[in-house]
Amino acid sequence: MKSIQYFLAAVMGLTSCFVACRKADPIPRAASSVLSDIYATLEGNGKDRIFEAVRSNDTIYFNIPYFYPVDSDVSTDITKIIVRSTIPGDAVMRPALGMPMDLSKPVNLEITAGNGTKSNFVLVGRQVADLNLRSASITYVDNGSTQVADGIINNTTNEVSFFIIPGIDVSASVLTSTVNPHSKVSIANGTSINLSTNKTLTVTGVDGSTKVYTLKVVAPVKLNYGVGISRLVWQKGAAEINGFATDNNFRSMAVSGDYLVLAVSTTPSTYRIYNRKTGQYVQNMTAPPGSLRSFAIANDSAGHILVVSYAPKNSVFYAYRYNDAFDASPVKLIQWTNNNPAAISGDGGIGRRVNLFGDLTKNAMVSATAGVSNIIYNWRVEGGAVASNTPAVAPYQSGSWSFYAEAQPVSANAGGDYFVNYANEIALVNGSNNSRSVAFTTETAVVGGSHMAMDYFRFNNANFLGIVTFNSSAATSAGLSVFDVTNTSNIALTSSSADFSKFRVFASAAQLTATSNGNGSADICSCFSDDRESMFVYVMLTNGGVMAYEFTKYSPQ
Repeated sequence: MKSIQYFLAAVMGLTSCFVACRKADPIPRAASSVLSDIYATLEGNGKDRIFEAVRSNDTIYFNIPYFYPVDSDVSTDITKIIVRSTIPGDAVMRPALGMPMDLSKPVNLEITAGNGTKSNFVLVGRQVADLNLRSASITYVDNGSTQVADGIINNTTNEVSFFIIPGIDVSASVLTSTVNPHSKVSIANGTSINLSTNKTLTVTGVDGSTKVYTLKVVAPVKLNYGVGISRLVWQKGAAEINGFATDNNFRSMAVSGDYLVLAVSTTPSTYRIYNRKTGQYVQNMTAPPGSLRSFAIANDSAGHILVVSYAPKNSVFYAYRYNDAFDASPVKLIQWTNNNPAAISGDGGIGRRVNLFGDLTKNAMVSATAGVSNIIYNWRVEGGAVASNTPAVAPYQSGSWSFYAEAQPVSANAGGDYFVNYANEIALVNGSNNSRSVAFTTETAVVGGSHMAMDYFRFNNANFLGIVTFNSSAATSAGLSVFDVTNTSNIALTSSSADFSKFRVFASAAQLTATSNGNGSADICSCFSDDRESMFVYVMLTNGGVMAYEFTKYSPQ
């Protein structure tokens, strides 16, 4: 018996020896040394993407303004730029990034992959002056009446076009322009110039660099339909907007007259008024009565502002109408207890998104979606008052949302059609049966990596849907897309369709960026010039900033 035990012990010992001596399987090392992302920031700004990179083969350029924010007097120290990047997990970069770096001279970067493969790059920092002409207008007299014409600025061709009807005398036009406060123009504001022939305007930067614009009068070709010339009026990041915090509380806005109102979704909420033409802070708007928290505000077609409260189940939903941004006595339009009439089992709260159509002092439709459901609540406004405080319940029959959605009415009539926008789709809905009529393609090339916030507007005999599109599901980079939805059969067009350019009439080159946007929130609103010759569209990205675009009736040809 003992011999058997000795034999088994010997076998087990030898087995343990073989197992212990066996070499571990080698772990393959990655061969990638790709630099997938790189950007720059400043000390004290955390991970904010302040300066985006421009790549040219293996050279990476950063254009660093002399001042940041660009309109401030705070000098940018190019010797203390923080560069951040993304490389594969087992790759190593030398020198390491993330600390202040001197970009006044080229910096060589070497990325070594896990298997030893190397990639080399050169970082080049260039301090640049802001030479862009921000606005230009001329004042002239026609038949004894003083007229003002805003110039259409093309910062690619460096031309400023003033669309003037032939026969009008522009020989004594008074020029007014705006540029960066650290730059100068060759023609002082208030100077009379003869625009019977083209003139040049030189912008000189703080470093002596120059940009020459050609000022010219152009006979406009007015379109009978749709939009023509468009331009970026202004764009400001979060750090450039007075009081704009990156704490997830700037989620909605409205436009009224010459002013833009941004709602701050604290409790109670505050409402900050900015000049819509420049982005400059003016003052706070009078808050509605009570301690309301507003996730959403909106404006109607006449510039009245609707401020609503957030109302979870069994809370009161309030809506107040302001005649304009300076109205100190808003009118309560809706007071309704969210008693969950649709028996929603999920969130069921309302007020995170609100959309409207029409004129709140006449006839309008106000729509608010309920969270984590398929329910839309509608209030019809007749003669400036809601027909009933109790909303009409519209259950969307073709889908549901796992967080929040938007429902944008396209009519002030009961049972009118509307657009629905949530993570899974953007669709036109038949208001009579609440079923999808036609949906946008889900192509990233059309609707972005994700999308939220839309606005419906009618301009120059066409109907448009403006949508804030995100480059990724993280919702930290946002642009503007404008679709002509007059012919609803075009809504399903793909990016490769022959008529796609007639459907998506605009996609912004400019992007707003934010370090984070956990709620995936943004907003969009629109208004018109007094003569309705131009349409202005404003986009806000939570934690990112605001940009403004102008669309005209005039052909760019």
